[in-house]
Amino acid sequence: MRVVWLGVRAGDEAMRALAQRVEAECRAAGLEPESRAFKPHLTLARARARDGAPMPVLPELSQLEPWRADELILYSSDLQRAGAVHEPIRTLGFTSAS
Repeated sequence: MRVVWLGVRAGDEAMRALAQRVEAECRAAGLEPESRAFKPHLTLARARARDGAPMPVLPELSQLEPWRADELILYSSDLQRAGAVHEPIRTLGFTSAS
């Protein structure tokens, strides 16, 4: 499985705090804690290399405008042959600090 992701730098500390909150929610739901260190990112695509096929060439990303999310939805992902099936588990609202 190959994953294309975009690292996030702006808002890094806020995202780490959010990741800790999500981790606490997962533990409270009886899930095992994540063993890997958190790296703020957005997953853009997942692909399986079929018979050694190379990943497609991706265009250069343009500068993205900042945006603010007001909630995070935690999904369960069931990876199946036909593709991933995502089911929402919990919604976490953010409080505005402005």
